[in-house]
Amino acid sequence: MFAHLPFTTLGALALAMLAQANLSSHHRRGSLTGQSVAFACYGGGGDCECPTDLTGDSAGVLINVYPGYQCAYAGGACTWDDKTGALQNVDQTNCPTVAACSTSGGCECPTDLNDDTGVLINQFTGYQCAYTNGACTWDYTGALQNTAQTNCPTSAPCAQLAGDS
Repeated sequence: MFAHLPFTTLGALALAMLAQANLSSHHRRGSLTGQSVAFACYGGGGDCECPTDLTGDSAGVLINVYPGYQCAYAGGACTWDDKTGALQNVDQTNCPTVAACSTSGGCECPTDLNDDTGVLINQFTGYQCAYTNGACTWDYTGALQNTAQTNCPTSAPCAQLAGDS
């Protein structure tokens, strides 16, 4: 049985990476030099607009759009569409191009192209926005997933950005 990381752990990691990157234009307190973090991002379009959070922060940054499920491997994370099995992060060279979920058994990590075993780190369809007071994660129906995060609206259905089609 594989260990599953809570989604909020991944959100916190993404938020920390975002905050570190934003420090480059301000006073920089630390450095990620020499550290490597494997993660995958979906770039398939259809991005969601970040709503204003409950503190009035309208400058939320879309940090993740999840189309299916994600597995972590020694050579990097792989993200597949949970319906079609299509690989979403096609530039990740250790990932099989197709890995569909079973309709009866759910999503399991296949052996990657390096013969490494993966760990399921995410199975989610929704989006995540980073705010000054914390990241918010909603599914595509708009239901808040990390309900303990007090700055997040409890309902925020995915609204397409003006430039998306």
